[in-house]
Amino acid sequence: MEQWKQSVLIGVILAILAGMFAAIRKEISIWIVLIIILAVIDIVFGLYRKKKEGK
Repeated sequence: MEQWKQSVLIGVILAILAGMFAAIRKEISIWIVLIIILAVIDIVFGLYRKKKEGK
């Protein structure tokens, strides 16, 4: 699997898991927010790599 696809996939999975964990606990802690931020950063870098490879 290409590196950018892995990065985007991992970011999406992290965001989904963090959202599910927050829904189960019915609260959002600083750790869940940090995981979501890291997931978004991972997705952004994955899309950036895709764009960079396309050139």
